[in-house]
Amino acid sequence: MKKQFSILLFLILLVLGSCQKTSLEYFAILQSTDSLIQTDSEKALQLLKTISAPQKMKKSDRAWYALLMTQAQYKNYIPLENDSLIRTAVDYYKYSGDKEKLAKSYFYLGCVYREQKRTSTAIDCYLKSLRNMPKECDSTFLAMIYYHSGECYKDQNMTETARKMYQQARDINLRRHDTLRAFHNVRGIGTTFFLELQLDSATYHHKQALAMSFSLDYPVLSGIIYKDLSGYYYEQKRYEQAYTYISKAIANLSDIEDITSAYSIKGDILYQMDKKDSALYYWHLGKESPDIYTKTSNYDNIYRINKELGNWETAVLYADSFIVYYDSIQTMNDRAEIDSLTDDHQLELHKYKLSVKQRRTTYFLLGLFLFLALSLSLLFLWRDRKRKNKYMALQKQLRENRVKTLSLAKTDIPKEEKRDNRLYEFKKEKFDICISLFKSTEGYKRLNELEEAKPKERINIIKRYRTVITIDIKRSFVDIMEDLNNICPTLTHEDLLYCVLTLLQCPKEIIMDVMDTSSDAIKTRKNRIKNKMGKDLFDFIFSN
Repeated sequence: MKKQFSILLFLILLVLGSCQKTSLEYFAILQSTDSLIQTDSEKALQLLKTISAPQKMKKSDRAWYALLMTQAQYKNYIPLENDSLIRTAVDYYKYSGDKEKLAKSYFYLGCVYREQKRTSTAIDCYLKSLRNMPKECDSTFLAMIYYHSGECYKDQNMTETARKMYQQARDINLRRHDTLRAFHNVRGIGTTFFLELQLDSATYHHKQALAMSFSLDYPVLSGIIYKDLSGYYYEQKRYEQAYTYISKAIANLSDIEDITSAYSIKGDILYQMDKKDSALYYWHLGKESPDIYTKTSNYDNIYRINKELGNWETAVLYADSFIVYYDSIQTMNDRAEIDSLTDDHQLELHKYKLSVKQRRTTYFLLGLFLFLALSLSLLFLWRDRKRKNKYMALQKQLRENRVKTLSLAKTDIPKEEKRDNRLYEFKKEKFDICISLFKSTEGYKRLNELEEAKPKERINIIKRYRTVITIDIKRSFVDIMEDLNNICPTLTHEDLLYCVLTLLQCPKEIIMDVMDTSSDAIKTRKNRIKNKMGKDLFDFIFSN
């Protein structure tokens, strides 16, 4: 039912193809193509061709069209001549957030480059496809990426890396019970072993692939494996086995290029078995190959065997043919080398442009970093200067307070109560100044941390900063301590520190931590201070 609906929708859209299409119609065509492309790629391609003006589509539809069209061409064995179409999809999906379509776009871009023999660029695209492929992706497509990557690495003679890619693809396809795709993966693994001249391993994997071809009941695949096995036995100089397998290959192959290649191999085997007439017969069949390399090799073999047999006229004739085709190959190779040099030049030019752009970006970032560093340095210096000025102003206020206190103490003022009030105001002002001084120190910051910390955290803080807190308190409240010492000369340094901590309204636990003492010792010290100090002063300090 679903298939009939797809065909009906296809026919309707074909009729609509002659009319001006709306955005909704474009979307319907693309959606139908996407559902058809795996099952009927030819029909999917026809459907896409009904879109006569893809440039009029909105960006998202145009990118999807570019991806589907490239995919349809690839599945219908249409040469992918340039990358401009699929580039549209890549450039859009880079920023769209659709990772799966971006991965597919990179894959088909890699296929374009592979057809253009730009293998390194193709590998880069396949790797980008793997990096962008989401975890919940289609496993069939993931296996395709690994397989194509393996093919490219094999072409680059990176056989070990190629084998790992084939193995990844094989494992995925075996889990999916896709024997046909697994067959090609296993054959690829065997080929990598052959290129490393590990002939036993190559033979083992090709026999695995042969068993798969039997289970598929696909004679052409069996013929391909027979042909490969024949080549392996030929390399081992086991010509009888090689002859047996190449004969089986010829019986199963159907493609003219594969058959003529097999004829050529059979001729080589027969020549090694000293059956020159039979070898000559198969080389004559092999020279009809559409592949120029196979054709040239056979002309060379026929020339050599006629030369051995003394057939000079025939030998010269085939030598001329060999030279013509050999020159053609050289021309092709020269053209390929020129193309490669051109590609290298374009690549180097692109790298140079990128390096210039990268240098500019680096200089900009370096300049920005230096600007920020300078700004932060100036901000730090400004804040430090401001803090120092504030500290100096407080010190000045403290000195002025001392002068005023001394002056008032020496001045005879008729009313004693008025002088005591003025002295009390000066001393209160002095205490406030000392607190302000203390707030600008490291010790004040650590004392606040200590009050807010949990019991376990307090242990670590006090171990590290007890000395800092104590020194900063003594420095900031030196005037207060001197005043207390003048009033009560018997007070010790620890007594004075305890008084200041009490004036700062520190909790009992914090006082114990700072003074590194116990609760009983604190009680004893408080009673001792009470005996040394007048009641009014004691109440003032400890009543808060």
